[in-house]
Amino acid sequence: MDIFPNSIDDLNKKIQGFVRDVSRPESEEKAAIYTRVSRIDPRHHGYSMDIQPDKAEEYARSKGWDIYAIYADPAKTGRNSRRTSLQKMIGDIRAGRVTVVVVHRLDRLYRNLESLLKFIRMIKTYKVRLVSVTEQIDTDNWWGRLVLYVLGALAEMYIWQSSARTREAKLERVMNGLSNASFRFGYCKGLCSTCKDPNGKDYCPLYGSVDRVESQRGRIPVPHPIEMHAVSLAAQLYSRGKSDLEIASDLNSHTFRLPDNSEVAFRTKGLPGQTLPGPFSRDNVRDIIRSPFYVGLVAHYPTRPLDMDDDVENPKRKGTQQPLQNKRQPQILQKGLHQAIYPYELWEQNMQLRQSKGISPVTRNRPKRDYLLTGVGRCWVCMEQAGAQASLRGSTGNTGTQYYRCATIHDKGKKGGMQSAPLEIANEAGVASSQPNTWNKLIESHSSTLRADKLEAQIHDSIANLVIPPAWYEMIMAYFLSNHGIEEFERENYNLRQELKRLQEMYTSGFLTQAQFKDRATTITSELQKMQPSAKAEVREILPFLKDFSTTWRKMTSREQRTLLKVMVEAIYFDQRGVVRQMLVNAPFDILLGIAG
Repeated sequence: MDIFPNSIDDLNKKIQGFVRDVSRPESEEKAAIYTRVSRIDPRHHGYSMDIQPDKAEEYARSKGWDIYAIYADPAKTGRNSRRTSLQKMIGDIRAGRVTVVVVHRLDRLYRNLESLLKFIRMIKTYKVRLVSVTEQIDTDNWWGRLVLYVLGALAEMYIWQSSARTREAKLERVMNGLSNASFRFGYCKGLCSTCKDPNGKDYCPLYGSVDRVESQRGRIPVPHPIEMHAVSLAAQLYSRGKSDLEIASDLNSHTFRLPDNSEVAFRTKGLPGQTLPGPFSRDNVRDIIRSPFYVGLVAHYPTRPLDMDDDVENPKRKGTQQPLQNKRQPQILQKGLHQAIYPYELWEQNMQLRQSKGISPVTRNRPKRDYLLTGVGRCWVCMEQAGAQASLRGSTGNTGTQYYRCATIHDKGKKGGMQSAPLEIANEAGVASSQPNTWNKLIESHSSTLRADKLEAQIHDSIANLVIPPAWYEMIMAYFLSNHGIEEFERENYNLRQELKRLQEMYTSGFLTQAQFKDRATTITSELQKMQPSAKAEVREILPFLKDFSTTWRKMTSREQRTLLKVMVEAIYFDQRGVVRQMLVNAPFDILLGIAG
């Protein structure tokens, strides 16, 4: 590494490399505006994501502060630090880019007193203060800190009380025979005259008619005239051995005949203002089969205690809370006030059938195998013909050969159990076939198995061409040394970079001669170079791995390769011959792999 520059131009290049992120004198305030709401609610404009930054920015500008960035975390809880924009702001604080954090209200930052105090202690070490516009809190003075502690405790008390009240209210509703779900497939509110159900207008034959008396003005859900038949049909088909995916295909390929002999296609309910009704998936069917609500029961499920465990600077760290066991097993089953769609005996039979499907022989002596494409491999046939995201699942043959199979046909072969819905059930329910069932066509387009070595070899060949740019070395080395990456080193050499920028400005303005500038700047530049991650002896051993990534890739274990591949790639689509048809690569790896679109 060259410490002394060969010329004044060489010195200027070195300086530009160090001060490119330093744009303001240290004396100026650089404000970070932070906003958050736990849920998007148009009725509460005072806490909206529009109002918060406006008020905070107006305050910051009235003080003459420069706005460095506005960080927003919509629909995020304030109980912990697991928020993307909050962590980005903390990174900028650590790098010395921010001197003051401005929030509209204190509880927008945290509703956890312990986390709030940790945050205050953390930013204090970087000489950053916190200002709350509404409460007029400034942690630079003792009164502001006192008010902060009081309001922080009140914010946490609110969330504890709110959580307790919500749990009590939900349990009380169940004990009174009422559901906690506002919209549930198969049912509606029965307010036909003012119906807002996504499956109401232009779908339900009762839309716009007199409100249904049995709903007690929308208090009790009532069976939807069309959806109830889809629920009943799904339960009967499951009892006859159909899989969730097969039932979804049957529902999507049949229509319901209305009293006037017109027909409408079955579809999911969707959620008002969020998702539109659409075709059924295996997940939709699974939820229908599992739910005891359709046989006249309401359930109360186990709920995890309020989790306030948090690590401000390492939010991904696992907490001490134990995982919730049997979260799908109801703690309480109570007879509901609503009408059942099909008999309880059929639901109980289906639950026993589902449980038996989950029990399979365990090959204890067979070693656990890792499949490179787990989580990223996708079926091109399902995407092209059905627009479905079907993953590829790894399996091992009797001879030990590894294969991948599309999830669509993983559990069943091409033959057997793939026929359309039983006509006797369809006719009784007023269901008619709307089109030839596409299930068999989709299955026939697949290959039963795809050799894993053939699929994975294509990925290995692509990765072998990847070259890590030398400009990335410092950043990678920084993460090798610290979980906070290059920001840790930027903070450490912040003052030196500021001094270097000041010298450059003085030289440009004529206050320093070339000799004076070169003498002082060379000393600072050499100090900065010594503080670079690459100057640390412990990171020099990783340089060969960065320079020859293809060799590094080959030396990785299959699990390490799979972990890295999931970072690089969002999805890889293979056709029925096992050939890559499309790779969705995350930036900047798309450029490195030469497939940027």
